[in-house]
Amino acid sequence: MNQAIDDSSAGQRAVKTVEAVLRDLGWEPQPQDDSASFVVDFDPPYIPVAYAYAAVSISEEIFIFFLNMGFLAPEERRDAVVRFLTLVNASIPLGAFLMDLDDGFLRFRHGTSFEDLELSETMIRNCIRSAMQVLEKFAGGLIHVALRDMDPDAAFAEASRVQ
Repeated sequence: MNQAIDDSSAGQRAVKTVEAVLRDLGWEPQPQDDSASFVVDFDPPYIPVAYAYAAVSISEEIFIFFLNMGFLAPEERRDAVVRFLTLVNASIPLGAFLMDLDDGFLRFRHGTSFEDLELSETMIRNCIRSAMQVLEKFAGGLIHVALRDMDPDAAFAEASRVQ
């Protein structure tokens, strides 16, 4: 999201609301150069998550939230990781795990549209909460597949049993 914020007061309010929610969660959002996004560093050891990225796209009227993993999928494990992520993504109603096939960078993406609405704290919190719940359920399996050579089907089955 490299969308520079426009002069609209609704856009300004949306960005301020995102920052306020992140601060209220006890996080320390760092504004990015585009003025419409924030990075939250979760401090070491960065496993499973290193940082979050939260952004408002004014023109598209969406809030987007990424949880970026603190490890890369090794090249020799990327096919297994793709299998695991495909199983997970097919099982969740919202959001998606993503992997950069070139470098193994892993993240979870979630977002919400606020077209013709005011972006509310509740919408932001629900998006963040939903992303965190998915990550909590499946991050262990992702780590086992990417870094500990676990079979992706077995890791998915195990993570799916966890309530």
